[in-house]
Amino acid sequence: MEFGLVALPFLALLGGCLENGLVSWEQEILQQAVVEAGRQIYTGSFQTTNAGVTDAATLMSRFRNAICTQPNGAARITIFNCANVRVSVTQASNYASAAPVSPVATDANGVSDWNANFPSYTCAGASAIMIVQAAVDVPVFFPLLGSTSSNLPNKRRVLQAATVFKVEPYTTKSVCS
Repeated sequence: MEFGLVALPFLALLGGCLENGLVSWEQEILQQAVVEAGRQIYTGSFQTTNAGVTDAATLMSRFRNAICTQPNGAARITIFNCANVRVSVTQASNYASAAPVSPVATDANGVSDWNANFPSYTCAGASAIMIVQAAVDVPVFFPLLGSTSSNLPNKRRVLQAATVFKVEPYTTKSVCS
């Protein structure tokens, strides 16, 4: 009888702890992926590889592929679906004005959904200050435990990662739009 009273809260607490650990791991994977892919922009290799490409959607897709690929060319092992990663690469005039864009927007009724202004790509020229962000939604399995309130419909939470840097003054010419 006593075990029956203790088992449900114990199992709920155990599940919440496992979920928080899993989310922390997913967050670390996403952050590391953004830093490694951002390094390609930092060094100018992404711009050089994509010289002549002016379509922002194509560049975002290629940068998402860079996030989902390890530096050695192998696919990055993730728990979240890499195809669902949303990318924002923007430029700032200085470090003080380098503010990230929120991937989630809330309407007048208090309903949260993806921010239509989040996915963007700005070409990074030499010595430009860039803000590279990525966001992906992951499921929430134990919402009643209050580990993190779901900020998207259908019991989903948003993981975000970002890095800010000044692009090296690379000499290779690239065409930016």
